[in-house]
Amino acid sequence: MHTKNIDAGIIRLRQGEVDTQEPHSADELYYVIKGSGKIEIDGKDSTVKEGTIVFIPAKAKHRFHSNKDELTILYMFGG
Repeated sequence: MHTKNIDAGIIRLRQGEVDTQEPHSADELYYVIKGSGKIEIDGKDSTVKEGTIVFIPAKAKHRFHSNKDELTILYMFGG
């Protein structure tokens, strides 16, 4: 979904799939719908699992990794 003020969508990463995201120009929120793994934000790892909400500041380098099953994430960021 994309409107003038917000982008939203779903990311699905299979086990071992590389998250190729680049830093974004706007703040971003993630909500983990299914699965578990880790997210690296500016070099620091945090564990994520179903129900986790993650805030990513604009221009922060980030990626999901180390998921042992499919990881399904809702993302939202503003324009």
